[in-house]
Amino acid sequence: MTHNPDIVLVNPGGTRKQVYQDLGKVFSAIDTPFWAALTAGYLRNRGFHVDILDANALNLDPDETVEYLSKANPRFIAIVCYSQQANVSAPIMVAVGDLCRKIKERMSETALILTGWHPSALPERTLKEEACDLLVKGEGFHALADIIAGKDHRDIKGLWWRNGSGVMHGPAPENIRDLTGELPDVAWDLLPMDKYRAFSWMCLKDFSERTKFASIFTSLGCPFKCSFCAIHATYGEHRIRYWSPDWVLRQIDTLVNTYGVRHINIHDELFVFNPRHYMPIAEGLIERGYDLNINAFARVDILDRLDMKDLTTLKKAGFHWLKLGIETGNTHIRANVGKDSYGIDSVRNAVAKAHETGIEFCANFMFGLPGDDYGSMQDTLNLALELMPAFPSFFCAMAIPGSDLYGEALEKGYPLPDTWLGYASQGYEFQPLPTEHLSAAQIVEFRDYAFDTYFKNPAYLNMIEAKFGPGARDHLKEMTAIKLKRKILGD
Repeated sequence: MTHNPDIVLVNPGGTRKQVYQDLGKVFSAIDTPFWAALTAGYLRNRGFHVDILDANALNLDPDETVEYLSKANPRFIAIVCYSQQANVSAPIMVAVGDLCRKIKERMSETALILTGWHPSALPERTLKEEACDLLVKGEGFHALADIIAGKDHRDIKGLWWRNGSGVMHGPAPENIRDLTGELPDVAWDLLPMDKYRAFSWMCLKDFSERTKFASIFTSLGCPFKCSFCAIHATYGEHRIRYWSPDWVLRQIDTLVNTYGVRHINIHDELFVFNPRHYMPIAEGLIERGYDLNINAFARVDILDRLDMKDLTTLKKAGFHWLKLGIETGNTHIRANVGKDSYGIDSVRNAVAKAHETGIEFCANFMFGLPGDDYGSMQDTLNLALELMPAFPSFFCAMAIPGSDLYGEALEKGYPLPDTWLGYASQGYEFQPLPTEHLSAAQIVEFRDYAFDTYFKNPAYLNMIEAKFGPGARDHLKEMTAIKLKRKILGD
């Protein structure tokens, strides 16, 4: 840490055990705080002295974090409340709240700012609940620069602050229009790049290089309106903005050549969506000859229609993993959440095409979506067993702050978690939404049953060993030996 910077951007730590229980020791990723590095790059380009403290990667508790910050003595502290995605950001707010209190106890004169997914979804509530001085709604780049420059609060777009017992805010925030032009630099040099760890499933062939890992966005936003997704609370719009392929390739050049990165996770909501974006990136990676292992999100209906030549190019470029939001095996349930533009046959075809080119895939499946009962949840598990992805993720539907389901839950009086840790799907306090047919406890119980049924399935384990070797099979057996404790189930 440097001394007396204008601002320190903090990626909070202290939640790995609470969010993942014992799975956090080995099986979870330690993700790159891309938003903090991107924000730091933006602020440095405007002449500000910036530093980043990644308390999560350095495994610092709140007291240790405050000790670092006290020694740095910045003018401003901004806690960057971004996790891997908007839909999994709420659980970190427990640690954020604890850190806010400790910072203000020791550094009461230093202005403390909150920015990120969750503060954007619930700005007024967050400002009232947490011991922060200011809150930035939206992407935050312009607002943070204006705060450091001393601009009048009333004129700063996206800024919220207290006024006595009330809350005030400036004009509505505006998004960055030209990502490549306005956000040209990522401050990778301010991150402890040797401390990050890839998802274990990305490294099933070789676990020895998990720390050669980084995450990156190549676009921001999503044009779709899934009712369970909270991303639009930050962006305030339904569209995608792209960095140029050349910009993306420059970032990957830096990651590979400066930091020795081997595994890359692309966080875009929809990377395999616009071929004018992803194909030049893939072709550029092939020209460079990097031996990379990349994961990216794709959409089922896009993959279903995709030319096999494009898939072959992606595979050759190092895209060995695609993540698909399959969500449910029941057509009626899919329609309930706004994903009825394709059917089960499209899902099967998309997966078959990926497998034909040698691309493995992660698939997100959800239990407890509106209308779900035991029969429809079994349909979802049956589809997972049929498709047999190399590593599916089994979630429960949650009323995530900023999503349409959250608004509906408030309107209808559905029970919501008592603390933000109740939104951690692998945490002890997890509490998803009930449906008209099932209680939250019944849904959690089925989710955990589905997890065990899938990952202990001999046919699945045989497939994993054939593809990745006996070490991968042993790794998954170690994972399934860890039983998650659930408060809602009386553990």
